[in-house]
Amino acid sequence: MSDSGNAENINYTVFTVCNLAYLPKALVLAESLAAFNHPKLKIFLFDKKVEGELPHELAEFEWVEDLGLTNFNQYAFKYDITELSTSLKPWLTLRLLESTKKVIFLDPDTCLFSSLDPILGLLEEKEIILTPHYVTPHTDGDIGMMRFGSFNLGFFAVNSSLESLRFLKWWNERCLDLCYFETQFGLSTDQKWVSIAPCFFPTLHISFDLGYNVAFWNAHERIISVNPNGGYLVNNKYPLIFFHFSSFDEKNPNLLSKRAFADRESGRTDYTELANSYNNSLQRLKIKISKTKYGFDFMSNGDYISPTLRRAYASVLSDLPLGHDPFDSNGIVADFAKKNYLVSDKSGYQPSGFGDVESNKRKFYLVNKLMKMALYALGPNRFMNFSRLLVYLSSFRLNRDMWKL
Repeated sequence: MSDSGNAENINYTVFTVCNLAYLPKALVLAESLAAFNHPKLKIFLFDKKVEGELPHELAEFEWVEDLGLTNFNQYAFKYDITELSTSLKPWLTLRLLESTKKVIFLDPDTCLFSSLDPILGLLEEKEIILTPHYVTPHTDGDIGMMRFGSFNLGFFAVNSSLESLRFLKWWNERCLDLCYFETQFGLSTDQKWVSIAPCFFPTLHISFDLGYNVAFWNAHERIISVNPNGGYLVNNKYPLIFFHFSSFDEKNPNLLSKRAFADRESGRTDYTELANSYNNSLQRLKIKISKTKYGFDFMSNGDYISPTLRRAYASVLSDLPLGHDPFDSNGIVADFAKKNYLVSDKSGYQPSGFGDVESNKRKFYLVNKLMKMALYALGPNRFMNFSRLLVYLSSFRLNRDMWKL
């Protein structure tokens, strides 16, 4: 009998992490779990507590600030929402394993299309289960995997063995200290750490089942078709267990993702039915509380906390008094921000990406002109060293001497 078939035999937990803005996606995941008779999804809300209705009939909810993590506010300040929520995944898993035998993590933007029973069965013999981003080399030279890590940690599964606990404690230590998204320094939140985990944990199991963790980044190797026996198949062989709708494009669901991937513009009609079904569920499950701004983006007086302030704070954190509250607008961190001209307006921050290149062509032209002038003034060898220095300076947390305390 499967674990999900009898409530008395349930000895596993499925959990996810998200802020309030991502809550509708987590609720789609919760509904898909219920459709296959799994227990309620446990959702850890990475946001400041606010008043509002939560659909307790769909999932179990816990606010992260209620969990008793020592110095939680300091983690919430030095990390942005992506870094913070990923940094605590191993810590939460260790906590859950105190009361259950198996834990499965799924990102909030995943959705089940078949039961998790195969994974639960595999956990009877495998201690740690991971999935690679993809298993067929990419035509781009696999640079993306080199930057972001071999395994997609939008999914992992562990049992309560001693080796699993050893793995989680190791991963937890790294994530609490260095869960930054700084790919120029080999860091990509929680994921890049696990790229080296097989070196230390020989029983770690890498699953090559293509029905797990299907997403835009492995679209080049996975074709979806309808299974005559119900559900969907991947490459006419593997039952589709869950799909990872990362960077999902709600305005253009037929394009699946806002990010580029194989045949995106020409259309992947095999993904159309899945994407439209997911979008319909997502729109239906949007609730009022999910429109709340991310609470840990603001000081106690409402001042916005910029990414630059977060990194500068990380640089001086070891010099600050124990037990300080970085969010206190009358406290030591607010004074630090003023001294270093890091106080921001309340407009928020939008990171620039490849999509912004076209609208910034003139700025690129001017930057290139300045770089050519620097090349002429410094000579090729010094210019190369200067360029490397700029990469180092791109992380404000590594430049302690830059900040006055």
